[in-house]
Amino acid sequence: MEANLKIGPKVGYFNVALASFAHFCGDFYCNILPVLLPIFALKYGFSYSQCGLLYMIFQVTASFLQAPIGLYADKKNLGFILPLSILTSGVLASCVGLTDSPVVLVIIIFLSGLCSSGFHPIAGGIIPHISPKDKGVLSTSIFIVGGNVGFAIAPFITALYLEVFEVEQLAYLAIIPILTTVMVVIRRLHVKTWQPKPSETLNLKIIFHNKSFLYLVASIGLRSVCYCALVIYIPLLFTSRGISSVSASAILMTMLIGTAVGGLVIGLIAHRFRMKTLIILSYVLTIAMMIVFLIKADDSILSFICIFTAGFGLYGSTPVAIVLAQRLLPHADSFATSMMLGFTFGIGYILSVFIGILADFVGLHEALSIFIFPSLILAILTVLKVNTQKAQ
Repeated sequence: MEANLKIGPKVGYFNVALASFAHFCGDFYCNILPVLLPIFALKYGFSYSQCGLLYMIFQVTASFLQAPIGLYADKKNLGFILPLSILTSGVLASCVGLTDSPVVLVIIIFLSGLCSSGFHPIAGGIIPHISPKDKGVLSTSIFIVGGNVGFAIAPFITALYLEVFEVEQLAYLAIIPILTTVMVVIRRLHVKTWQPKPSETLNLKIIFHNKSFLYLVASIGLRSVCYCALVIYIPLLFTSRGISSVSASAILMTMLIGTAVGGLVIGLIAHRFRMKTLIILSYVLTIAMMIVFLIKADDSILSFICIFTAGFGLYGSTPVAIVLAQRLLPHADSFATSMMLGFTFGIGYILSVFIGILADFVGLHEALSIFIFPSLILAILTVLKVNTQKAQ
């Protein structure tokens, strides 16, 4: 591939860090909704399943559209979507408290998800081109950590914000995506100066004949059931047990900080181990920690330790999975990234709705236990089928 770096984004850690900060901003606004669910449940009389459905509307819209965007972005120049996505999704997410209509609320959430869908495939496709030489995994880890930290602190910061301000005043937070968009444009991260050769162009036949890639997608998707369920239902689970929304948000933030730490640590040591081995070990660690966490399910120190470590395992394999996916599908960086950071989470959020439906009958704690552990065990069995020798 050819790249004219004089007019495109420069190679180096400064731009990698900026992409990571843009990821921070994008994922922050993707995760302010969970802490608002108890507020909306009280305001509109939503049930567990309706809360899960509301969150699914956003995440499925944001997730499943990433794959076609990524597929097309590997062929054409769609760089303009990057700043547009950061701006529109963040501003819309900031406006969820401005309406008293559940219909308008759903429309705002849907549009915010729609606008955010363009970020991951475009930004993820840029990372290999701005990474210092032979530092692709580390650069991917830095990029991922930015999103994880933004996603992690969003519920807690939002809960603290709402301790002082009204939900309508969330709109003031729109200033952050506006400034981030300006920074991305100034550094020209939206400018694509590389194009694949015709012989390198990805098509559906190549995708569906790559069984190892499909097994990897299925495994990460099953893992996402646990991740997505905890993101949606931890605030509801803990507030239903009489724990304050701030404490519940702190539990969720602790898990998500664990995901950020896991992504960075495993990304740093990935070159020393087989990628598939790291993914499997991360699943095993998550299962062990989730057993203890769901037994406790309180705001004790042990619960905080277990949920942090579970988060470490849940997301720790993500940078490795992205790089493995990109190697299994050469010359398709945007599409591979969109599948790992988009499609798989769409699967997780859809299946999480069934947890909410079951919770309406048997209780949320029981429903989480019924879904999480079989999903993680099946994820291990599926990733075993991935042939890493095919990764170029």
